[in-house]
Amino acid sequence: VNSVLADDGFEDEEGFGDDEVIEVVKVKEEEKKDFTYYGSLTASSEYSHKDKSEFSSNKLSANIKIEYIVDEFHKIKSTIKTYKAYDTKVDDDRDFDINELSVEGTFHNGIDGKVGRQIVVWGKSDNIRITDTLNPMDMTAPGMVDINDLRLGRNMTKLDYFSGKWTFTGLLLHEQRFSELPKLKSEYYKGIAVDAPSDSLDNTGVAFSLSGNLEGQDIAFYASNQYIDNKIYKSNMIGFAYNKVIDSFLLKTEIAHFDNYDSTIVDAKTDGLIGIEYNGISDGSISLEVANKNEDIQYALRFTQSYINQTLDFTALYSGYGKELEDGGFVRVWGDYAYNDEVAFSLGMIDYQGGDNAYFENIKDNDRIFGSVKYSF
Repeated sequence: VNSVLADDGFEDEEGFGDDEVIEVVKVKEEEKKDFTYYGSLTASSEYSHKDKSEFSSNKLSANIKIEYIVDEFHKIKSTIKTYKAYDTKVDDDRDFDINELSVEGTFHNGIDGKVGRQIVVWGKSDNIRITDTLNPMDMTAPGMVDINDLRLGRNMTKLDYFSGKWTFTGLLLHEQRFSELPKLKSEYYKGIAVDAPSDSLDNTGVAFSLSGNLEGQDIAFYASNQYIDNKIYKSNMIGFAYNKVIDSFLLKTEIAHFDNYDSTIVDAKTDGLIGIEYNGISDGSISLEVANKNEDIQYALRFTQSYINQTLDFTALYSGYGKELEDGGFVRVWGDYAYNDEVAFSLGMIDYQGGDNAYFENIKDNDRIFGSVKYSF
């Protein structure tokens, strides 16, 4: 320690003991933690079977998370996403998005507040959205990415009140942001997207949730009034989600009822989901989820397994539509390998299956191989 101080112009003078020097170092370390940032840079490519002459997409992307602790009770958080796509089939080949930017504060009596663009997750399912309605999604490449990586931030005001094992949350949904659909000339193009309404006071949505983290089980109740994603209708929703651990099994269920959903199809609808996940496999799991969305049945079967001291993660996902799987779907298989703490590789493939659903029938030849290299910092 003394040699370090000497290099900085400080001699080991009388009155500066070792204990005092150690205390100074600790203070500096704590100050550095006030501002933190981390993120990743990713280079990815896709090779489409339909067009064997060239790679169908090459992309460079960055995902940066920043956090600044103002004081003991307040902090600022931000997530910035940007990418440059080298794809001549799509005119709009670049994007910059501040996906999250919020200010958080802790008040007295167990109340937390958060204002700004943020992501709030409702529900228990890993594969199918039933009650998870607050955030839009990036749906420009259906089936290629898990739900957790697809949510888009939305400007909200959020208050949480904590009491024992229960949390009550109230939200004002200021931003009317719809899911991003495939662009014109994209291989996944499905039609013109609906323009979101203005972010006026009259269009502001409201939402509430009551969730409990109990022994071996979680339960949540939801209610909201907001615009339906990519619809011109405002709807009231009430929902319920529950999961329970029994030995090596996780049971889950979700129910959501919407009124005034879409008068051209149905005035109101009730969606439901049941699922089971088995975690008795060493370093792995297998799950099955079945959902009924206004008489449209969807299945999701997922298998995950880790190898080589959990540095290689293998996942297989099947998502099928229709009571007898007659509407189509997809199978996605991929592996993620962590070379070290900074560098990771990913390689996989997706196979689309056509059927009675017109959209899956149109994209059934969009099968592709995909891979990426990610550097984390």
